[in-house]
Amino acid sequence: MDAVKWRVAEGYSRSAPLYDALAGEMYAGGIRRLLPLLRVPPLPAVLDIGTGTGISLFEAMRAFGPCRLAAGVDISPGMVAVAAQKARRLGLPATFTVGDAEALPFPPGVFDVAIANSCYHWFNDKVRALSEVRRVLRPGGELVLIAAAVPCFIEWFAALEAVLMRFFGPGARTGMPVLPTREELARNLNGAGFVPRHLNYQRQQIVITNPQLFTRILATVAPQWSAGLPPGTQAAVEHQVANRLQSVSPQGTPVTWAALEAIATRVL
Repeated sequence: MDAVKWRVAEGYSRSAPLYDALAGEMYAGGIRRLLPLLRVPPLPAVLDIGTGTGISLFEAMRAFGPCRLAAGVDISPGMVAVAAQKARRLGLPATFTVGDAEALPFPPGVFDVAIANSCYHWFNDKVRALSEVRRVLRPGGELVLIAAAVPCFIEWFAALEAVLMRFFGPGARTGMPVLPTREELARNLNGAGFVPRHLNYQRQQIVITNPQLFTRILATVAPQWSAGLPPGTQAAVEHQVANRLQSVSPQGTPVTWAALEAIATRVL
């Protein structure tokens, strides 16, 4: 595993115990809205890529009814452990595997539906990952995808980078992923053998009135920068980032949210 992927895997393993409490409903709500738009056969086989704590897979199992196969894969061992524990507690027949989206550990044509909720922007080789998704889908199978897009939360990442440079010097970086545009996603889907039938870009300004909570949430859902840091150092960085955001405007700090969502069908 290269250094970039290690940081993502390690960061998410660290944030896994807090993930559901801080961000679970946000991610569940997004995928819940799109699942009814999918063309799903009876007893589908469902794959959740970048499954995290299993949020999207469990939503799909509730939406679709009995599944002949429900599988989640994630690069983070900590996330997979939490997801598997939740499945046992809920009595759901879902399996979870540690794996890389760019080399999915499944044979060709197994799945009817693939979900990629808020993981596409983390892929190093996005075309390769989409090609892997196509490989494991049956002809006519569907992909539902949600991703952060340019320029999502750029203000927060700028504050984080400034604080990290203060702590660790000018070489410090946030490890922020290269966020996609609508045009890039459409091009990559077509290049990987998908036909998009729903592709939407959303962007809006939101005002943050609690920068401490906002920073804690962002540090949980984008934790790559914290990999390898002592917990005390991570907490100190988060505190200074929140203070920096607070200093912009005590009445509320404007930040940009932007996202892509797509439903695409695997061509024959």
